[in-house]
Amino acid sequence: MLHSFRNCPVRLLVNPARFSQASSSNQPQSPQLFNGEIPTKDIEKRFTLSSGPGGQNVNKNPTKAEIRFNLAKAVWLSEELKKALSEKYASRINNQGEFIIESDRTRERHLNLADCFDKLRCSIYEVQENLYARQETEEDTEILRKRAAEAAQYRLAEKRRLSAKKQFRTASVDM
Repeated sequence: MLHSFRNCPVRLLVNPARFSQASSSNQPQSPQLFNGEIPTKDIEKRFTLSSGPGGQNVNKNPTKAEIRFNLAKAVWLSEELKKALSEKYASRINNQGEFIIESDRTRERHLNLADCFDKLRCSIYEVQENLYARQETEEDTEILRKRAAEAAQYRLAEKRRLSAKKQFRTASVDM
């Protein structure tokens, strides 16, 4: 069973074409990117009593969802992605090396489980984007510098134009 990415910001849905490289023999292979699929057979799921919304329902039914998996044994993630995940989210990894995510956002256990998978997916996408982000070149910084200068010139010209318009509105009284 695969879960969709509902709450993940669009900028984190990484386009693999950005990272593809030429397939010549002297160039390194493109990295194994996370494609959004999380194999649920490798994920341990638990449900406990929640402290979130739901009234008396949370006292009677285990609605809080928790997912965990051993990060070192996750074959669906690349080694460099595992390393980056363990560095960024060290607080979510226990002594056994399990990556743990919890959710008690809603009063429905299946929605909380889906939210856990969304959190995991977004965490992986965020780390992947930072890991494989394109480095800014001097050409890029020069283009950005020119754009900032043009924007400043436009802003000052607009201020002068509005000031002149206000000066024109004032009535000059000559006696």
